[in-house]
Amino acid sequence: MPKRKILDPEVENLKKRKVTSTNVPSATTNITKNNKDSLSWPKTDVLQLVSNIEENIPSDDNMSYISRLEKLKWENVAFKDYSPKACQDKWALLSKQVRKYRLLGEIAADIKQWVENPKPRTVRHPDKPKQPKNSYMLFVEAKRQEVMDENPSLAPNDVSRKLGEMFRNLTMTEKQKYEQEAKIARQEYLEKLQVFYEAHPEMVPKKTRKRGKPHACDDEGPEKPKTPFELFVKVESEKEESEVSRYVVMQKCRERWNEFSDKEKFFWINWAEEEYAKYLEDLTEYIKEHPEYEPGQLKPLLTKNERRIKDRASGKPQKPPKGPYQLFLKLMMETEEIRKINSRELINYVSDKWRACSEEEKNEYRTRVDQMWAEYDTKLEEYILTLPPGKRDQIREEESRWKHKSPTVVPKQVTRDKKPKKHFEKPSMPPSNEYKFFLSVYKGKENPDMVWKAMTKKEKEILGEKLEEVRRKYIADYEVYLKSLSREELEKLGESLAASCDSSSESESDMEAED
Repeated sequence: MPKRKILDPEVENLKKRKVTSTNVPSATTNITKNNKDSLSWPKTDVLQLVSNIEENIPSDDNMSYISRLEKLKWENVAFKDYSPKACQDKWALLSKQVRKYRLLGEIAADIKQWVENPKPRTVRHPDKPKQPKNSYMLFVEAKRQEVMDENPSLAPNDVSRKLGEMFRNLTMTEKQKYEQEAKIARQEYLEKLQVFYEAHPEMVPKKTRKRGKPHACDDEGPEKPKTPFELFVKVESEKEESEVSRYVVMQKCRERWNEFSDKEKFFWINWAEEEYAKYLEDLTEYIKEHPEYEPGQLKPLLTKNERRIKDRASGKPQKPPKGPYQLFLKLMMETEEIRKINSRELINYVSDKWRACSEEEKNEYRTRVDQMWAEYDTKLEEYILTLPPGKRDQIREEESRWKHKSPTVVPKQVTRDKKPKKHFEKPSMPPSNEYKFFLSVYKGKENPDMVWKAMTKKEKEILGEKLEEVRRKYIADYEVYLKSLSREELEKLGESLAASCDSSSESESDMEAED
């Protein structure tokens, strides 16, 4: 007779569990299925979910987003075949698309807008090189550990604040080291970026049209004139064999342009002006053939610095300093000792030096300024005579605005009674939400809560728009109010605001302790 098998009860239980798990769907599979279903909701159902949530938010809601979400009854929000859990999961996904730390009702309104016009998040390519660090970030990277070792009790925010102060106090010579490192890092980044764009041409940033009224005749008419820098970029871009590297070429050209001498820039300035004159001739001929054509407003051809370079190269004398202090400042900036002073204290240092000068020394500077302006007037008149007759009056008119009037005798300081600064009343803060705004404007005899609940959604939206107008007016009035305050009043206002913030934080902590 064969021996009977003795079965282990634990093995039998495991087998039963396997059988039941294959036949009956578990709770986890149901949850996973629900989550998958909740990811692909129709647009109408998503808007219905948001509307249901809005209906379940109290009219006088002033809780934070997280607190209100915890107290929300998802059983009342659920609709159709969607369970409360599916609605909650879908809301969690939707809330990632908008900014939080506001009221739940405001977030719901933003999510509605996002559903209507969803904006896909741009994913950074893993092979794209990272932006290089600037001089300040390199300084922080080098000095952070040193500051933390010297001040172990400092909080991270205080460490960053101290590093910022240290960087501001660096002299120009000390800053130059980090600026040079940042420049090398920038050049390496541009080279890597060029290689990346050649490997991934679809990632090259496309040139977008600037906002504004589109011209009906944008593609017609003669080609618009280019600025000196744009001409330089065009010539350098044509040297490149690859089309995708032109974006990188423009970045490199910008750095090279900033390092150009005045003589090198003048070549491109002269070329740009020749192209501009040619464009005006072509434009005149084109308008004769097409009278309906409107060329639109042209941007300035030369920058302020480029106009100065052109004037110097064409022989126009350079303006001397306006007064004795400006001459003193210019001479001080040319000395070697000024490079040892940090940029933050530079003006104060020069001002102190000027105050330390005797009256005789100051009079010497005044005499030098008068002589410099007399020489400038003579040279300017000689320069104007070399110009065409049409341009002489234009130069004289421009110079008349800057005509120097330096007194030979030091004028006595006349003390005048300053007009009292006009003070504006502090504007009252607008209500924090639509319901409170409704209470502030409601003048009926019925119960305001009942009236608010009976209002339609469109009426509430109109109230919201009016509240936004009140908020904008409050911000503008508050700026005017702040500008009307003196320095002492501003300091007092800052202290009172800080005290009110401290008291509110203390009251919140007391309430939490009581709870």
